[in-house]
Amino acid sequence: MRSVDRTNDTEPEESPSGNAPRRHAVLLTSSFGSRREVRLPSEGSLTIGRGSAASGASFFDDRLLSREHLRITRTGRGYEIEDLGSTNGTFLDGPRLERPTHLSSGALVLFGNQVAVFRLVADAELTALAQDAATPFGLVSTSSPALALIYARLRKLARTEGELLLVGETGVGKEVCARAIHRVSGRTGRFVAINCTALPASLVESELFGHLAGAHSTARAAKPGLVEAADGGTLLLDEIGDMAPELQTKIFRFLQDRTFSPLGSTKPRRVDVRVIAATTRQAVGAGALGGDLVARLGAEPLVIPPLRKRPEEILSLVAHFAEGTLREIEPAAVRALCLYGWPLNVRELEKTIAHALALTAGVRLRLEHLPAAIRGALQRGAPMEVRRRDPRPAPDANELEQLLKQHDGNVASVARALDRKWNVVWRWVVKYKLRPEKFRG
Repeated sequence: MRSVDRTNDTEPEESPSGNAPRRHAVLLTSSFGSRREVRLPSEGSLTIGRGSAASGASFFDDRLLSREHLRITRTGRGYEIEDLGSTNGTFLDGPRLERPTHLSSGALVLFGNQVAVFRLVADAELTALAQDAATPFGLVSTSSPALALIYARLRKLARTEGELLLVGETGVGKEVCARAIHRVSGRTGRFVAINCTALPASLVESELFGHLAGAHSTARAAKPGLVEAADGGTLLLDEIGDMAPELQTKIFRFLQDRTFSPLGSTKPRRVDVRVIAATTRQAVGAGALGGDLVARLGAEPLVIPPLRKRPEEILSLVAHFAEGTLREIEPAAVRALCLYGWPLNVRELEKTIAHALALTAGVRLRLEHLPAAIRGALQRGAPMEVRRRDPRPAPDANELEQLLKQHDGNVASVARALDRKWNVVWRWVVKYKLRPEKFRG
């Protein structure tokens, strides 16, 4: 279930003296293959409907819209939206709009084939959006003000040599950001990503730092580690929060001077490598990362917002994953995609579209092509206030096996993705007679 972002839920700020940041009311709209930013008036009203692009920013070439479809009016308490008796209706945070209603920042407005999010944004956010539209940092140019600000910051930090800590839920795109940082940095070496949860605990040090022949029972020959493979490039330590504390200590020592000693050697080696660490929000909040390591990885973790907090870019991501094979998406499917909570974020959206494409033969995506959980979002709608998303229903054996594959057999990581306790997920593993260890490595 999608959480509505109620941040900055106030009127736009006036700043005649220049002492306070001015906020602008905008409707960030997108359809399958296009997007637009509609500025709302500081007084009076704006009518939105069907028309040619030359008619103005409030008109859309959309056959499902009425000529005068909806109106947004500036009132004494902010902005109010009303449907103008349109044929196909206007939907606000899920339900069909029946009467004039106050708009809160983050409200999701669906009309015709259009997805729109009402935002109160500052000049810095508008600048960041324009910058990313010109040169996308991630998979697609973002239309989320919060993510655009993060991208703008990462562009600047990418050209430095300091370590970075990326925080975000499973599947939110932390590795995509790390690869973009490497691309922008200009470093000529390799980008090496290490899933810390996939490394056997007994071999983590050997895999990271390498070993000499005979260093342990399986070391028949000398082998360089992954750290050395990233010399001159960028090293991503993914899910570092799941690494044992004693191994985090070894990473901390390596970060201090970029020197290490392979197992079985007493001679230190030095590498030129940029280190980026990634972990989940829960891991940092629970203190899974040592304080010294967090401090060494950056003054402040960079939080990537979850997909449910940026519904304005769902259709852009769908178009990206469809790779030009889809021609259109029916409105009911658009609404379901935007109202669903996406607990596994962008990764789940990518797999959903791949599954749907196999059913559509690459023509028109309909509601029936989507999984039942996503179709059900049409009945549930979106919450009208901020609240923690509901945990996902208990998975069946096949679903749990697929989650174990996605998370390399890490039960704790699967538990976080399902919003369940570890022992609950473990009982399901035992019940279905699954073996997490076979998915590791």
